[in-house]
Amino acid sequence: MSAKSGLSSGKTAAALGLHRFGFGPVGDAITAIAADPRGALLADLERPGAGQIDAPNLISSARAAREVSDFRAERRAEQKLASRQQKQATASGEAPSQMAQLPGVEPPLPQQIILNEAKARFDAAANAEIGLVERLVWFWSNHFCVSADKDVAMVGAYEREAIRPHVLGRFADLLQAVESHPAMLFYLDNVQSMGADSIAGINQDKGLNENLARETLELHTLGVRSGYSQADVTSFAKVLTGWTWLRPEEPVHGGEFAFVRRFHEPGDQVVLGTRYTEGGLDQGRAVLADLARHPATAQHIGEKLARHFVADDPPPALAAKLAKTFLDTDGDLKQVVRTLMTAEESWTAPRQKLKPPAE
Repeated sequence: MSAKSGLSSGKTAAALGLHRFGFGPVGDAITAIAADPRGALLADLERPGAGQIDAPNLISSARAAREVSDFRAERRAEQKLASRQQKQATASGEAPSQMAQLPGVEPPLPQQIILNEAKARFDAAANAEIGLVERLVWFWSNHFCVSADKDVAMVGAYEREAIRPHVLGRFADLLQAVESHPAMLFYLDNVQSMGADSIAGINQDKGLNENLARETLELHTLGVRSGYSQADVTSFAKVLTGWTWLRPEEPVHGGEFAFVRRFHEPGDQVVLGTRYTEGGLDQGRAVLADLARHPATAQHIGEKLARHFVADDPPPALAAKLAKTFLDTDGDLKQVVRTLMTAEESWTAPRQKLKPPAE
């Protein structure tokens, strides 16, 4: 029996597929899919609601931002009031009063929000029979990462709102959703970025923050050493000025995305040799649309998928196949994953990768 046919079915192939492309076998999953492991993995892409989670107790990122802002404001007020009472008691010679403390039955609100999100995320992974789509969610959340260390309120909802709806859709839509999400804009400091010649920039003597533009080019799309210059980063950062949020302390729409024109650098900008005419929000959308379809982006995504799922030093032929499918299908991520599942290189590479603790 050839290596090719030997890895097309059977328990060995089933175990390989479940470990390499999912979170490992659950129950009798190896036996259940042994007749056609690849078919079982491909079927996971076609499940109704694949990539989504049913968790009605979870709240939106904007609501979470508002509630955490209110919580912190209340705590500051309580501390300020307690300090005031302490000073009054000291001045009058009275013994300071002790505020009643209830037993700690649950974490404070910010921690409770992220714990609820984490539970829903790990439940979805642990209960997945195949696990391929959940692994894809984790892959893209890592690719477009944000940090709870900087914003505990929105990171969980960010994955549900920006990643999960597009994980089997088109990369262009995923990119637009991610780069305009308040969690990303806050994480990469774009909420305060303003053009030096914008109305706000002139009035406030503030200027550009290049973090979002640089990360989008270097990590999210083209990849390092792909030909973009510092001038491209600066021009793209100018394009993205005005992409911000409504501050969370605003009671109704706080935490939501907003394009604020008075922050936006006026005028045309040139990014990667293409001139983008002044168009406010649409100027940024146009740059992202072109980045999503750039050949360097296809190569970067193909190599990263192959490296993540198959081998730290992936077969060049596999990365090339993934990049070609990406370009041929206008970034159809489901078709890219289908290519990953059906390529012989995905099944014949030695098992040498280690699983991180979460997996």
